[in-house]
Amino acid sequence: MFKNRVVEKALDELSNRTVIMPDTVRSVICLIDLSILNEPNLNHYIQELFDIKKNKIKTVYYAPKRSKEFASYSPLFCNRHLHWDGTLIHPMKKKIMSKKYDLLFNFFVKDNCTLQSISSHVKADFRVGYASVDHRLNDFMLGYENNSVEQFFNTFNNFFFKISTK
Repeated sequence: MFKNRVVEKALDELSNRTVIMPDTVRSVICLIDLSILNEPNLNHYIQELFDIKKNKIKTVYYAPKRSKEFASYSPLFCNRHLHWDGTLIHPMKKKIMSKKYDLLFNFFVKDNCTLQSISSHVKADFRVGYASVDHRLNDFMLGYENNSVEQFFNTFNNFFFKISTK
């Protein structure tokens, strides 16, 4: 399919970028697959870890299909937001994709064209996610044994501040 080729190209470009380890984290974006995360409010963990204000944390949600149970999550992307030609179509796309973030958390465990496209378009210096997805998406990968939010952030905290990209 054409959109798969476009997403592949974006992933290749992402893998060729320079990884920048932020000295201080001032802005964070989280991409959350609602089918795997039963506790989608991560602000508490992030604020505690980095001591940043709530308004500096952006959360983007994904569900395969729109439904009433996900009506309270905004912005919510779904499969229909990835057009056949590989472009993302969403009213909030420009607002999300135009900002630069210090850190991106990818909370999804399976490769999915829509999630990969969203993640590859986010401008983030450093990217964190699960090792079970395409390795080009993340600079720091955790195993799926860290599937709870608390485990994820505990493991992340143990290793993140010891990483040197210089």
